[in-house]
Amino acid sequence: MKQELFGMCRANGDWFVLDVADARRVVVFRSLAEAWRARAKNDQLMLFWPAPIERTVLTEFATADNGKPVRFWLMDEYELAANLLHGHPLKYLQLATLEGPADVGAQLRSTVASARPTFAFGQP
Repeated sequence: MKQELFGMCRANGDWFVLDVADARRVVVFRSLAEAWRARAKNDQLMLFWPAPIERTVLTEFATADNGKPVRFWLMDEYELAANLLHGHPLKYLQLATLEGPADVGAQLRSTVASARPTFAFGQP
């Protein structure tokens, strides 16, 4: 069964990125309800809307950092205060495995392998 995950996206397609542990990470939520709760409790998310991380988004994330995959920050599932710093680092391949069917993971692994990933998102 596929695990649907959500990020926070602006109308122009920019994804919300948080600086955590000296790395820029795309914040990911396990449910739509978690994403909405975080938006309601964090002013910096007011210009963003919950958006599913789908196959096309995963493909873009595979090479979004100058040919390298981005890093992610998986929010704690039971963080009722919606503190954005309460979460766990998540690598691109971990997210791809959770989010997509088996063929997506295999296809994206080959894309990532050819890009020689360092799992760094880059500078603003």
